[in-house]
Amino acid sequence: MSHISYYELLEVPRGASDADIKKAFRKLAMRWHPDKNPDNVEEASKKFQNIGEAYDVLSDSKKRAVYDQFGYDGLIDGIESNHSDAYSYKNNAQELFDKFFGTSNPFASFGFGDAAPFASKLNKAELKKPEVAVHNLECTLTELYRGCSKKFFITRKRFGADGELREDQKSLTIIVKPGWKKGTKITFPGEGDESANFIAQDVEFVVQEGAGDPAFQRDGNNLVYTHKITLADALTDCSLQIPTLDGRIISIACPEVVSPVYEKLIVGEGMPISKRPGCKGDLIVKFHILFPKYLNGVKRNKIRELLANEELQN
Repeated sequence: MSHISYYELLEVPRGASDADIKKAFRKLAMRWHPDKNPDNVEEASKKFQNIGEAYDVLSDSKKRAVYDQFGYDGLIDGIESNHSDAYSYKNNAQELFDKFFGTSNPFASFGFGDAAPFASKLNKAELKKPEVAVHNLECTLTELYRGCSKKFFITRKRFGADGELREDQKSLTIIVKPGWKKGTKITFPGEGDESANFIAQDVEFVVQEGAGDPAFQRDGNNLVYTHKITLADALTDCSLQIPTLDGRIISIACPEVVSPVYEKLIVGEGMPISKRPGCKGDLIVKFHILFPKYLNGVKRNKIRELLANEELQN
């Protein structure tokens, strides 16, 4: 194979213990065994062989030491002058698998039945798929506007290196993209509970839009902002200072008379559109007009006099 780090293949850090390496091989070999992937045998076989090679090297202290010190090239070329110690993988992933699980029928003890032909596409026996473990992903409107990173710790049942089920804690990081909507689903395949009778459970997070700035509401890709304005400003020229969810202020002139149903449209200042990077919806500005609590008789008469003959909006 074109070399990918053995540690990356087994999804373990370079300082992983022998137990960690065994646990990783067990999980990945079970996931990618060709008999367990009848609809994707070619890709599964390749990954299965690569995982076997990684385990073959990292589970052997001498091979691992050479690999850590001299890298892949040093491992396959050998460090002795006559290359007598050069490493060569014999594509024996199935042999490693059988030795690891102690049987030539790898899935018999896991509920697969009594046959497991490695290369056969005719084998239809497969573990049941459990229900997805669903969690809510609470995001404020501001987080959905800007994007953010959220980390979750889940507790699940996983097989240990000795084959026993134990509780295990896993950290999952979700990168929330700007513009994601309520109901967006993020799935982590095989990161949930393991079981002898089921394939590893998928974990799914569903975006929920939580409380945020009450002045902003979302309408699809648009944002609706309610701006408070005095009656005096509503009737005369004014300049509006409109905040955005990324901390900017947009200044716009408002020479019009502002009625309770009046709206202003600011193009391209709405929510980011996740499927069209760089594009946004629009910002719709609505108005909440603040009326005086009390007007004395003189003021009332002046206002009536000033507005008596004005043309009215429909």
